[in-house]
Amino acid sequence: MTIKTLFLKLCIIFLLLLSLPAYCQSERFAVQDTFNDSPFEYELKLLEQRDLHKVYAISFPSPLTTAFESNNTVHGEFFLPNDVPEGTTLPAVLINHILAGGFDLERMMCTTLANQGVAAMFIMMPHYGLRGKHLNPRGILESAERFISSMHQGVQDNRRAIDIFISRPEVAADRIGIAGGSMGSIISACVCGFEPRIERAFLLLSGGNLEKIFQNPCRETEPFRNLLQKLTEEQRVATLQELKRFDPLTQQEALQRLSGNGKLKMICAAEDEVIPPSCSRELGAAARCEIIWLPGVNHYTVFSQSGFITAELIDFFASNPSLTWKPSANNEKVDDRIMGLRLLSGFFRDLHSLLGGVPAEGCAHHMAMTLQLAAEHNKFNAEMRLSKGGEGHYKIFADIPKLGRGQIGQDEFPWLAGANDSLLIGSQNAIPGHNCSTFISPELLMKYQMVLGILATGALAPEMLKQVAEWTVVREAGNKTGIAVSINHAQFKGRLYLLFTQNGQPESGHFHIKNIMLSFNFSDWRLNAPTPATFFSPPENLQSQAVNQQDVFRIFAAIFERLLESIN
Repeated sequence: MTIKTLFLKLCIIFLLLLSLPAYCQSERFAVQDTFNDSPFEYELKLLEQRDLHKVYAISFPSPLTTAFESNNTVHGEFFLPNDVPEGTTLPAVLINHILAGGFDLERMMCTTLANQGVAAMFIMMPHYGLRGKHLNPRGILESAERFISSMHQGVQDNRRAIDIFISRPEVAADRIGIAGGSMGSIISACVCGFEPRIERAFLLLSGGNLEKIFQNPCRETEPFRNLLQKLTEEQRVATLQELKRFDPLTQQEALQRLSGNGKLKMICAAEDEVIPPSCSRELGAAARCEIIWLPGVNHYTVFSQSGFITAELIDFFASNPSLTWKPSANNEKVDDRIMGLRLLSGFFRDLHSLLGGVPAEGCAHHMAMTLQLAAEHNKFNAEMRLSKGGEGHYKIFADIPKLGRGQIGQDEFPWLAGANDSLLIGSQNAIPGHNCSTFISPELLMKYQMVLGILATGALAPEMLKQVAEWTVVREAGNKTGIAVSINHAQFKGRLYLLFTQNGQPESGHFHIKNIMLSFNFSDWRLNAPTPATFFSPPENLQSQAVNQQDVFRIFAAIFERLLESIN
C-alpha cells in the first residue's frame, strides 16, 4: 500500500467519523448545588432530533449505593424543546413510570409536554429497565428490606433528578413539577413530601393507604401480598409500619400546600380495579384536593380518555402563569421524515375533531367520502357525509350495503330520513340534552372512545407512532405527498397509504389488513367552516311524522352499533 493510498483511506475514515450523527456523542455536566450537598455529574446522549424538541438519554449516579452495580446508575430520557431563546426559562416536569415499566406512557407524556414548550424527563425506578441487569423488578419483593430500600432509593433518585433540572439554564427553578400514572403517581405523591422544591403535581390514577392498595386482590398487587404472607407477624407489622413513611397519606401537609395554591391535580377512574376508588378518596381528602372522576372506565380502559387527560396535563403545566414561549417548527430544514410526521399529526388531529371535537361558534366540521371495500371475493361501494356543528347538532348521510341509504341528524330534535321518503322527528317526550349514547352498549361505546384516544395521542404526540409503525414519504405528481405507513403492532398489523394535497389536506388513501382492502376518496374535508344553524334541519321536501324521542335515539344507537361491529 502506497503512502498516497494510505493517506486517502485515513482521510475517508476521518470524514466518516465527522459525519457520524450527533446521537453517537455524549456530554457530561457537573451539578454542584444538590439536595444532599454531594456534587455529581450526569451524562446526556442525543437519541433523536425531532421537529419541536430533542430527546436525550440521561444517566447519573444514584445517591444510594446498593449491592447491584447496574442499579446504582439512574437511567432515563430527557425531552428538551428546540431553540430555547437566551434568557428564557421553561417549566420542567419529572415523570415517574407505571408498575409495568414499558415507558410508553411516560414517553408520550414527555413528548406532549416538550412539544408545548415544557422540559420533561422520566427516570427508571430501581431495578427497572437498564437498572435491572443484576436484579429485575420482581426481585425487589424477594425481601421486605429490599422493597423498602428500593422505595427509599426511588425517592432519592427523584430528588437528584430535580437537582439536574435546577442546574439547567433553560429551566425555571421555581416551576418544577412532578407527574405520573398509577404506581408512578403514588411515587410522585410520596416525593412531594420529601422534596420542597416541587411546585406542582399531576397525579393520574393515584391513591393513598398503601397497605389497603397492596392488599387489594388484583393481579398487579399479588407479588406484594405474597411477600407479606412469607413474613412473621412481627416482620409484617414492622414492614407495614415502615411502608407508611412512603405512603402519600403521610405527605398530606406538602400535598395540602400544593392543593391550596391550585397546584395539585388528581384524575381517577371511577371503576378502577387496581387502585381502589376508596383509596383515591382517602388521598383526595388528606390533600384537600377535589378529584376529577372519569366515569365508566377502569385502570386500563382509562386510555379511552387520553385526549381529555392529555389536554389537562398540558393545561396544568403550561398555565398559572401561562407560558411566554413555545417551540416552533423549522420550515427551512424539513426532511421527509418530519414532513410525514407533520401530515400524519394533522390528519389525526382533524379526524379527532371531526369525530369528537366541538366546532367554533357559527361553524361546523364537514367531511364527505366514498369508500370501496374488497374482502375475499366480495366488493362493496359506500358513500358517507358527516357534518358536525355546535350544541350537539349533526347531520349524517350514508349509503352503505346491508345498512341502506338514508340521513340522520339533530337540530332541536333528532330526525331520521329513510326509505320511501319517510321522515321521523323525535319531538315527542323530548328531554333536552339527551342523545343516542344512552342506548349504545358500554362495550362498543368504549371502543369508540378508545379510537378517539388513539387519534388524540397521534395528534398531540405523533412521535409515539414510531413505537408501532414505520412510514415513508412518496412525492406524487401535482405537488402531492403520499405517506406509506406500515403498522407492526403485536396485536395489529396492516398497511396504510394516505395522499395529501399541496395544502396538506387528505385526498385519498387505502388500507390493507390481512385479506381486506379499503380504499377511500375525500370530496370534502373542512373544519370550522361557517355554517348556518338551518343546515342541520331535516329535509323540507319530505312529509314528517312526530315520534317519541327515545325511539329515534334507539334507531341511531342501532345504526352506530352496527357500524362499530363492522369496524371491529
